[in-house]
Amino acid sequence: MLRLFTEALGSFLTDRLSGLPEKPVVSFTLPGQVQGRNAVSVFLSAMTEDGDLRSNEIEYESTEYGWIARKPPISLKCTYIISAWSDAGNPNEAALIQAELLSAAYGVFSLAGGALPDAYVPAPMQTSGLPKPKLVLGKDNLHNLPEFWTSAGCTFHTAFSLSATIHIPVIEEHYEHIVEGVHTDTRVRF
Repeated sequence: MLRLFTEALGSFLTDRLSGLPEKPVVSFTLPGQVQGRNAVSVFLSAMTEDGDLRSNEIEYESTEYGWIARKPPISLKCTYIISAWSDAGNPNEAALIQAELLSAAYGVFSLAGGALPDAYVPAPMQTSGLPKPKLVLGKDNLHNLPEFWTSAGCTFHTAFSLSATIHIPVIEEHYEHIVEGVHTDTRVRF
């Protein structure tokens, strides 16, 4: 499910940036790994369970075989580092292209209004009745830490973060034999 969602973010960004003269590609690799192309990197840098959004209530559903107990979905907060890269040989031109690509990518997510448009939400997230993915810009500052860029193998780079909360179903069902009601008939003899 996480792969489908990440690919959907890439498709959304690719479609919205396709009209730019720089013709960027979207990459999911470490920032700066696409060589010889203008690129926007959508790198998944962290993920944690968002316990505040998770319910612990088990849902029960009646079937012909008995009752099915289903655990609620996991709310997973994913942090993506969004950065732009240029293939221009001139450093000044490269910096300007990167600024253009990064501002365009920021604008795409900003105009999305905190949600991925329905056309891009992966089918499993639509059909299972899960809450829609929620997008928030700039809540994590990991991209500002020198350690991040050093571990990525490049120098400090302008970037922004995008947090996405997605809901992943727990694939665990078990059957319960639950008694809904009991009717007893007692007769008293004298």
